[in-house]
Amino acid sequence: MPKFLSCLPTKRDLSDESLLAENGNTKVIKGCTFCDVSVEKGFGVIHEDDGLIAFHDRTPRATIHLLIIPRLHEVSSVRQLTKAHLPLVRSMINVAHSLVPESPPPKMGFHIPPFSSVPHLHLHVFSGEHTFIGKLKYPITGNRRQSEKGLGWFVTAEQVEHTLQNGRTVGLGRGSS
Repeated sequence: MPKFLSCLPTKRDLSDESLLAENGNTKVIKGCTFCDVSVEKGFGVIHEDDGLIAFHDRTPRATIHLLIIPRLHEVSSVRQLTKAHLPLVRSMINVAHSLVPESPPPKMGFHIPPFSSVPHLHLHVFSGEHTFIGKLKYPITGNRRQSEKGLGWFVTAEQVEHTLQNGRTVGLGRGSS
């Protein structure tokens, strides 16, 4: 897909063997930019453990703008998460809190496809002031309690947790399904 169309959804069937990496690992997809993150590949990696990798976004939209991804290709987007993925989401949030200052409180969330540039689950973590574009690209919408998702294309980590805990999935609509 041309780079300028990278925000459009792709239909990748993770059971398609032509997409699997040569090492035979069914959780690493050929051609997925985030399945091959490393310092050697030019990523500003600041944290690695058995399950997650954190690195600086290549086009930061705040004073600090990190991405946290699962090492393996668990799901392509936040829309595919289920209640079973809560431990993964919580571990991503915990890593985020360990990497950025608590004041001001960090903003964390996921883009909801088709407004996502890389089809590999990734948590955006922001600390400090947003750029003008960052304010537009990463809006937070929700109800008065902020635990319910609003109509936007960016959903906070807290909203994802709340949605999954209630057995629903994340989508573009209010509260999701």
